[in-house]
Amino acid sequence: MLGYLYNFIQKIGRWAARHFKGEGVEPEPEEELPEGNPFLPKLRVILENILDQYGRDYRTFSPLLLDTDTLPESMLEEDDVELVLEQISRDLNFLKIVTSRPAYFQPYIERMYEDTGLVVQVEGLEEISFGGVNVILDMEKKGNCHYRYMQEGILYIPIYKRPWSQAKTPGNLDISVPIGYNTVIVKGR
Repeated sequence: MLGYLYNFIQKIGRWAARHFKGEGVEPEPEEELPEGNPFLPKLRVILENILDQYGRDYRTFSPLLLDTDTLPESMLEEDDVELVLEQISRDLNFLKIVTSRPAYFQPYIERMYEDTGLVVQVEGLEEISFGGVNVILDMEKKGNCHYRYMQEGILYIPIYKRPWSQAKTPGNLDISVPIGYNTVIVKGR
């Protein structure tokens, strides 16, 4: 939230410089956000750190995975949802997947049941229920953050909709992660 406020104030400053100091002021180029999430391969460690900061442990981690709305362009590209599921699956006691493509997840659901006994719940986008959920992992790339999903006791983590960034602390590998309306600094490991 502070990052967006900072960018908004910078834009106002550039606008004021152009309009009150006259023409000829070159506007600063817009900062382009990188595509994807460069921290996705370290999601498990990041999630464990976030849960710890909120006084929770992985045994009580009960995620709702909101499936992507942008599929890979080719069969050769890795589906980021698969990458996330592989990382969070170990020691998982609850998982709900909200998707418009339930058949895609069937092999994963069967494997999780056979390997761990976990019964993965699958729901459609129009029938989302939050029973038992304490973290929402939003994998959608388009559209706005689902602020209606931000409820007391549920951490809403947009994987793509708000930028994750390297924190400005010198010498550390800290990551700034948006959670709901807030931003959390996760210590790099």
